[in-house]
Amino acid sequence: MVSYLATATVVVSLLAALPEAATPTVAPEWESDYGKALQATRADDRPLLVVLDYPSDAASSDAPAAHTHQVDAEPAADQLKPYHLCRIDVSTEYGKKVAEVFGVTSFPYTAIIDKSGSVIIYAKNGTLTADQWQNTLLTHKAGERPEALVMSRQERTSTVRFQKSYEQP
Repeated sequence: MVSYLATATVVVSLLAALPEAATPTVAPEWESDYGKALQATRADDRPLLVVLDYPSDAASSDAPAAHTHQVDAEPAADQLKPYHLCRIDVSTEYGKKVAEVFGVTSFPYTAIIDKSGSVIIYAKNGTLTADQWQNTLLTHKAGERPEALVMSRQERTSTVRFQKSYEQP
């Protein structure tokens, strides 16, 4: 009985000492319906990451399975956890309609919607580098709208004004 407890204690301590990388990570799930993703964002106050792209693009043919076609490297699953994820295939009729609503004509396009689901707090056309992807995800993970800069009337009127200078030759 004592040897069983000793063995169990050793096994538990060894398992606890294993690095987290030893546990398999679950790939994030991407919603393909923008309406459902937006509804989920509004329901639980998490920001929404939206990617509009052509999955059949040659540039994205070796992209990771997580549908992050516009980045050089796949972001870590923990970087995507704060977000609801939505990937729209703009080669479909539905995707074309969503792109039209966003006013986008060039792809890939990445947007982050605030946690209330009402304001785009980040938008970018084109490919993101791995650093841009990481910085963007970290910056907007709270889903907060940027604070508006409020200026007093005096501050607005005291800006530098350009005056014409007439010089005689």
